[in-house]
Amino acid sequence: MELSASFLSAAFLLLLVLDPFGNIPIVAALLRGVTPARRWRVVLRECLMAYVVLTIFLFFGQRVMS
Repeated sequence: MELSASFLSAAFLLLLVLDPFGNIPIVAALLRGVTPARRWRVVLRECLMAYVVLTIFLFFGQRVMS
């Protein structure tokens, strides 16, 4: 169960990073069954994770890719 939750979280993060505005309908459909209070926490957590990943690659991406 933990592995599938981790995989879904990573897939959700990837969706947000690739095209945040174009994926709004997909994210809304995925979170339809989630309560509104939890939905905001999930979206905020995933956005924060995407921000951290993008910031790390901003500063260290050249070293990672070489």
